[in-house]
Order: sequence, then structure tokens, then C-alpha cells
Amino acid sequence: MSSTSKVFKYVNVLVLTLITLAICYTSLQSMRANAWYFNAKNTLQEITGNNIDIQQLNLADDAISLASSLDPAHPHYLQLMAHVKLLKLAVSTNQPDDIAASYQQIEQLLLKSVALRETWSETWIALAKVVSYQNGPTDRVYDYIQQAKLVGPYKIEVHLGAIEIALMNWQQLPPKYKALYVNELKLAAKHGHKFSRAFDIAKQVDALPILCLSLKFGAHFEPVRNSWMFKKQCK
Repeated sequence: MSSTSKVFKYVNVLVLTLITLAICYTSLQSMRANAWYFNAKNTLQEITGNNIDIQQLNLADDAISLASSLDPAHPHYLQLMAHVKLLKLAVSTNQPDDIAASYQQIEQLLLKSVALRETWSETWIALAKVVSYQNGPTDRVYDYIQQAKLVGPYKIEVHLGAIEIALMNWQQLPPKYKALYVNELKLAAKHGHKFSRAFDIAKQVDALPILCLSLKFGAHFEPVRNSWMFKKQCK
């Protein structure tokens, strides 16, 4: 074998070795990131009801932040990070400027997530809600809702997200949003017992009377009116 052939052989072996090492390193990073992701999810599952433990939230935030640093192009990690930061914001005592900055950070995380995976309706509706918290029922929020409906037309999360946005902004709701609200209410009502989450949302945003009144008319809502949840919530 000539010296030139030996050089090519050694170069090929070296290249294959480097590729193998790179693949092993990437796989290891991905495994570590996945472990931290599930650490964050499991921590969140331990938080129940309205008694949100800020220490638990901080642990979840640290875990998902580490997961995302190990795999920054993973849309699930970005979405969960945004969700954790939104939960922390709900129990924070920050000043208005800090709250506005937090909403902006959450919005950017969700925008990165949908840029990496455009077909995930839950992220689009989360983005719509976060922007509505900041700016109300704008055209951009409406477009995000429509995008969520496009990729997840039968998802209860999409219906409930649109209902929440409408109820939160009821006093300033444009006509197209009211039409959207009625339509999403009809679609959500088809999900049976899962519709009970609509009552929880309405109570959270102090709009239960509006929801109850909306359900008192129309054949579409007759199954809801005959249900235990309606009788319990709309006395």
C-alpha cells in the first residue's frame, strides 16, 4: 500500500471517528435535556390547586431552562419554559415594568416554539392568550387563534383558549370576536364533561355570569343545560 493510500485511510478513519464522537455527544446532550424536561414536568404535576408553591415553580423553571440550554431548538422545551414563567408571573409581586418584560419574554419563547413547529395548536393558542394579556383582543391575537384552529380544529384547548380571551375582554370585544366566542362555545360543548373546564376559566376571569347567560339559549347548549356542571355553576 502506498504512503498516499495510507494517509487517505487514516484520514477516513479519523473523520469517521469524529463523526461518531459528534453523534454520541449530541445523543448524550439530547438524553440529558430530555431528563431535565421530565424533571420539570414532574415537578409541575406536584403543584395542585390554587396553592402554587413558588419554590416548586423555581425548581421547574431551573430544570426546563437547563433542558432548553442543552437542546435550544426543541419546541416542547420552549413552550414548557413559557408555561412555567407564566405560572410564576401569576404569583409574582413584581412591578408593572417587570411584569411587562416577563410577558415579552414569554411571548418570545412561544414565537420561537411555533417557528420550530408550526403545527402545534396548543402553542398558537398559548401565544394568543399571552398577547391578549398584554394588548387585549387585537387583530394579531385573532390571527393566532385562527392559526390554532387551522392546525387543531377539534382541540378542546383551542376552544377554551378562545373562550378565555373573549371572556377576559368582554367589555371591549369586537363583533368578530363575539361571533368567534359563540362558535367556540358550541364546539367546546361537544366535548362532554371536558366542558366543565369552561366554568373554571370563567370563574378565574370573573365572568361566570356571562358564560351562564350565553348557555341559556340555543339548542346547541341543551345537553350542557341538562348537565350537573351547569346546574352547579349557574344557579
